[in-house]
Amino acid sequence: MDQYGGQEEFKIGKIFQFDGLRFAAAEIPLIREVFLRIVCNQHLEVVTACAGHYLDELAVGFLRSEGYLETRKDIESLQVSTDPCLVHVVTKSAENDDHGEKKGEPLLFAGGGRGRDKRNTPINLSKINMLLPPQNILLWMEELVNRSVLHNVSHGTHCSALADERGIIVSREDIGRHNTIDMIGGRMLLDDWSGADKILLTTGRISSEMVQKVWILGIPVIITRSAPTSEALRLLEEAGITLVGYVRNGQMNVYTHEERVDMR
Repeated sequence: MDQYGGQEEFKIGKIFQFDGLRFAAAEIPLIREVFLRIVCNQHLEVVTACAGHYLDELAVGFLRSEGYLETRKDIESLQVSTDPCLVHVVTKSAENDDHGEKKGEPLLFAGGGRGRDKRNTPINLSKINMLLPPQNILLWMEELVNRSVLHNVSHGTHCSALADERGIIVSREDIGRHNTIDMIGGRMLLDDWSGADKILLTTGRISSEMVQKVWILGIPVIITRSAPTSEALRLLEEAGITLVGYVRNGQMNVYTHEERVDMR
């Protein structure tokens, strides 16, 4: 399946640009926005806005973050349609599913998740050892920005990447920063990758919902070009996750669990 579903990833928008002296008509690329419907076990329906890329990863990652999936073996079947954008997932526990969801009008989310209790509380990650040189952190963030192809054209997306101590493994872009984490989580589940030796890089702000998603993936380090919220910091401390934020212009802030950053 084409990662873009065989559709154009950009639309052309007509605007008036001001150059400091005068306005002039212009055309600019706008990132495509579509609505993905995720159906799980016939009774859960979620509709989320996205750019239409990697629909299987996004759906599986979202269901993982919501507690419906833990491993690749939990998936009985996975069907993907790009027109309309639809992913239908059946889990092996479908017959005994006790979530109590009732089929009806689909639930609409602009990003993130419902924030409901998860089936399993993530384990504390503070005992995972890793020591990251600051120069590597700066280089990885520079590479992440360079990988943000859609953003560099439209300025309308976020980008996240999964890395280990050797560098970036895979990156994903979308209109929603939460979606990029779910895509990576979906890829990790489908390919059976552990998060214990991984690092999550992102261009987006770190909120408590973002931390929760990364915590569920078992990833002990987050590196972001942006900044965290106060509730995110509280959750990061509880989770045992290192946050390196505002990585730009050769500088960075280490917010939590600084033992994983080489400060010598």
